[in-house]
Amino acid sequence: MAMQSVNPKHEKGYLLALIGFVSPIVVFFTIFQIYPLIKNVWFSFTNIHNNFTLNNFYAILTGSSFWQSTWITVKFSLISVSFEMVIGFIFALLLNQEFHGRKAVRTIFLIPWALPTAIMATGWKFMLQHSYGPIPWILYWLHITQSPPYFLSMPKMAFASIIMADIWKTVPFCALLLLAGLQAIPRDLYEAMEVDGAGWFFKLRKLTFPLMLPAITVTLTFRFLQAFGVFDLIWVLTNGGPGNATMALSPFIYQQTFNWLDVRAGAATAVITSIYIIGLVVVIWITRSYVGRRYATQ
Repeated sequence: MAMQSVNPKHEKGYLLALIGFVSPIVVFFTIFQIYPLIKNVWFSFTNIHNNFTLNNFYAILTGSSFWQSTWITVKFSLISVSFEMVIGFIFALLLNQEFHGRKAVRTIFLIPWALPTAIMATGWKFMLQHSYGPIPWILYWLHITQSPPYFLSMPKMAFASIIMADIWKTVPFCALLLLAGLQAIPRDLYEAMEVDGAGWFFKLRKLTFPLMLPAITVTLTFRFLQAFGVFDLIWVLTNGGPGNATMALSPFIYQQTFNWLDVRAGAATAVITSIYIIGLVVVIWITRSYVGRRYATQ
């Protein structure tokens, strides 16, 4: 059977069309992603005379503010992501059930996640205000507290406030990703285990959780990336205060760069934060592989 020859003009036209479609994306990505990244790394390793130096990293790593912001970011990420994963998994199990109006409930459930973070944080700031916010006064009227609490003026309460706001916004996102993992599990497997007399907890431990490991890993990765880089929620809700009680790494970088006008210190902090995030992603995927092997050998 004779092979059909390819017209060189058609092949050249296809290549030109491909370049025409791809080039705007490449240019956009280079200008707004690659160039700022390279420039940030350049600033972190140079002084004001553009000479190579490690003094920016030395000043950051020997200062207490950076380590305080690191600890705040780690606490915020661990606490918020843990609650979001557990609550999101419960909601995913509920939304995976058959009931009347399930599509409408799923749509309404996604509203907090669809709201812009700055707008959502403004709403929470209004609700938590001591003078006129409804939440402090409801707690006072219900005699849960002896007086309207100062959510945004006390360090521990402010930290708890940003966690509450982040959980409220991000639980739908976790539930959506976990729900996709649940729906990918064949229903026949559950029916086969029910025939063998398996209970709900046995099915959850031996079937649901092992088959959802990829979805759980992806959700954890996305959430930790977002939690480590959270800025707008904290900046709008508490502005990093009171004092520095909620000054996570991203607000700290903003403060260094734009408030203190120390661009190179901010760049060095951003580089170290990127190393944190890369290490965190590696740990998540290594843990996922280890857990997957454990289930495979059981």
